[in-house]
Amino acid sequence: MKLSPHNTVAVGDAENDLSLFGIAEIGAAVADAVASVRRSADLVLDKPDGAGVAELLSGPYLAGVQRWCPPRRWVDIGTFDDATPTRVPGSQGRILVTGPAATGKSYVVGLMAEQWILANYSVLVLDPEGDHVQLQQLNRVQVFDGGHHLPEPVELLTMLQPHSSMVVDMSALSEPSKVDYMYRLRSAAEAHRHQYGYPHWVIYDEAHLLSGGEHAHWARRGGYVLSSFAPASLPAHEIDASDVVLTLTTGDATSGIASRRRASIRIGSEPVREFTIAQRQTAHVRHWHKYVDIGLPHDRRFYFHTSARQAIAPAATMRDFGTAVRHLDQQALEYHLERGDFSRWLDGTIADKDLATQVAAWEDELLANRAADLERIRLHLAQAVEERYLPAQEPD
Repeated sequence: MKLSPHNTVAVGDAENDLSLFGIAEIGAAVADAVASVRRSADLVLDKPDGAGVAELLSGPYLAGVQRWCPPRRWVDIGTFDDATPTRVPGSQGRILVTGPAATGKSYVVGLMAEQWILANYSVLVLDPEGDHVQLQQLNRVQVFDGGHHLPEPVELLTMLQPHSSMVVDMSALSEPSKVDYMYRLRSAAEAHRHQYGYPHWVIYDEAHLLSGGEHAHWARRGGYVLSSFAPASLPAHEIDASDVVLTLTTGDATSGIASRRRASIRIGSEPVREFTIAQRQTAHVRHWHKYVDIGLPHDRRFYFHTSARQAIAPAATMRDFGTAVRHLDQQALEYHLERGDFSRWLDGTIADKDLATQVAAWEDELLANRAADLERIRLHLAQAVEERYLPAQEPD
């Protein structure tokens, strides 16, 4: 039937109904249910018997007007400073993840995806940078690689099952192709959810790529994550509709927890609280690591300065880049170092800020030494001219 227990509601009044409560996403007790059933229920209805069931069927929850996830379905993503767990909804939520570049947004997005997958929710991850391919280490997770072939969105979703999840890796696509595919997959995913009730979560990493769609709502029922370093570029109505806002921060070196990932969370109208993010079960792939052998799109490759003496193919991978640098002639090497091309590409494209900083220091060192050499030669040249052509006049 292609149904998920996470799309079901159980209604009961007697103890033999308790087993259904454990399976269904929500367990509801009618008003005249026995005490043990009322205590175990996620929701106690106002009316008894059939009237209570009718109340639920005609109410705002099943009509899709009201979104609610029972507390027992929330998942842990970290620990507050008072040692209590940091939790987010297991379903129905609208979650915004933001923070500066390289602070760990993809890490916490992957952590939430892990927890939902382990709880048997169906998750669809739109992954423009290839940060989430390691989720395939979990059961029933399939990765589709844009470097080979991406099925049409409608065809792709037919391969999704109520208990399975999917990562769509678009890192090999050009940015216009990523945007086009994300737009089409977004529409197809919402149509699929409307018909079948899953995927329960749709994750838009690098969501600012879709910032042009101000008129379009991302989702009507909740169950999505928007992650971006530029939340101001997202549609204002989607930001305002967020139930949970996660903001990535850097550790405080004086607090003794600088080595751990930190973030803050706001749930609804509750105060913002800081917490330590939990460890993931699957490895997190840094942006730069995946480019060792995976080719970059043509518009993001490093193009070397060519001369009549030497022509080197653009570097599509870090392996290509390292090999090319070893064989560059001196003129081409100096050309790129003087312009700061290497550090700018490593920072902006590969997102390896540590290496980019080191390379930038070498570029600055070359310029500083060259300036010192120029001044030294200038002094020697001036002195030589003066000594040869402008000898000091003898006193009268």
